[in-house]
Order: sequence, then C-alpha cells, then structure tokens
Amino acid sequence: MVVYRVREIRGSAACLLLVLLILAIPLLFLFGLAEFSVWALNWIPDVFWIAMVMCIALIPLAVIPATRAIAGAAYGIAAFVFIAGLWLYSLAFTYTEWGMIGVVLGVIVAGIGVVFTAILAALFSASWSVLGNLAILIALGLGTRFIAAWLKASAVRRLVRQQMQEHPSEAIITQPPRDQ
Repeated sequence: MVVYRVREIRGSAACLLLVLLILAIPLLFLFGLAEFSVWALNWIPDVFWIAMVMCIALIPLAVIPATRAIAGAAYGIAAFVFIAGLWLYSLAFTYTEWGMIGVVLGVIVAGIGVVFTAILAALFSASWSVLGNLAILIALGLGTRFIAAWLKASAVRRLVRQQMQEHPSEAIITQPPRDQ
C-alpha cells in the first residue's frame, strides 16, 4: 500500500512539474518579448518615419489605375509596420508602467489587449503624450490598412474588367437572385 502511495505522489509531482513547465515557457517568451520591446523603442520612430515617407511616395502609384496593385501591396506592408509598431510600443509602455502582470493580462485578451492595457496605463498615469501616440498609431495602422484593401479591390475590379473585354466568352457574370 505504501509503494502505491509513493508512486501516486511521484506521478502527481511529475504532472505538476510538467504543467508548470508548460506555463513557464510562454511566460519566459513573453518576458523576452517585453524586454525586446523596451529595447526597440529606440528605433521604432525611425521605422515609422520610413513607412510614412513610403506611404507619401506611393500616392502617385495609387492614383494611376494600372499600378494600384503595387501600391496596395506596399500600403499593406506599411499597415503591418504601423500595427506591429503599435503593439510593440504598447507592450513596452505596459511593461514599464505596470510590469509583467500588466503584460500578461494584456496578452490574455487575445494578444491585442496589450494596446488596451497601454491605453489604461496611460490614462491612470496621466501620460497624455503616450495616449496621443497610441491614438495616432491606431489611426495610421487602420487607415493604411483600409487604403491597402481599397487599392487591392480596385486593382482586382480593373483586372476583371480588362479580362472581360479581352475574352468576353470566358466571362462569368453573377447576379444576385431576384426577390419574388
């Protein structure tokens, strides 16, 4: 009977150790990511300026219908840069203000919750410049994302129209069903 209890305790301890190890790996990764985001604060503004200049330089390509697909892809890259920078900036601010507990709580909310915890941390600490930076980054990220989607959709419509003109017999036109 004693041997059975020892095996049971040993199995439970091994299971508990395995669960703790499974929980520790993401926390260590998150801690490293938080440290990286604080380190990245030095060069994030430079990357934003490069993306902004790229967006401004792409305006002529966005105006010309034949090059809208290229502009849409480039605006998509810029949107990714803005949104990734927003997330890293939010992670760094949350980590410096509220520590690892704030970061873990933010990541628990579908990963993007770090932005919301950064907004809350900025409000509670009255860091209005950080709150303004977060608002600008949110607007830049979403704005460039919408522009990229519109440019890509416009390029697809132009391509479909062109294919319909070149090969009218291959065109498939779908219409919504009529209400009866």
